[in-house]
Amino acid sequence: MAHEKQYWKDALQTAKSEGSGLNNSYDKEYQKKQSRLMYSKRILQKDIKNLLNNKVIKYKDIVRIHGKHGIQVT
Repeated sequence: MAHEKQYWKDALQTAKSEGSGLNNSYDKEYQKKQSRLMYSKRILQKDIKNLLNNKVIKYKDIVRIHGKHGIQVT
């Protein structure tokens, strides 16, 4: 019985190519997360830049940007 389990593990190991499997999906998820964060950062910077272009900065504009980007102020 133990010999069969070892054979099964060897067959599974040879069927997998090196560098495939969970590593690739983890790398893709990490890259997606990083790109999503960078996109959010660029949008926030754009909103702040537009806000700073105004001569008068209103508090409600600041609160609107906070709500839009999920920033909580205590």
